Amino acid sequence: MATAKKKASKSKSKSPKPKSRRAKAIPQLKNSAALADMDGRIAIVRDNLRALVEQAASYSGASDEERMSQRIAEQEAKLERLKKQRDELARAL
Repeated sequence: MATAKKKASKSKSKSPKPKSRRAKAIPQLKNSAALADMDGRIAIVRDNLRALVEQAASYSGASDEERMSQRIAEQEAKLERLKKQRDELARAL
């Protein structure tokens, strides 16, 4: 009889843990990973902008300047979009 009580108590202790903690943690981890990814993408765009500005300073000629200005403007727009997306992700955490 003692073994029957032990088996009964063991079966009760093996009940699954509540999923509420785990359910909350998984989206936060995904958001954290997405936030880290977004930070990396922002860093890349900032580096691109820095390199473009350096190149623009070394070029001379109207066509080169116009092309560089366009590339810089595109990178600045991309940076602004990424920063907005990052802010939205950060608020979701």
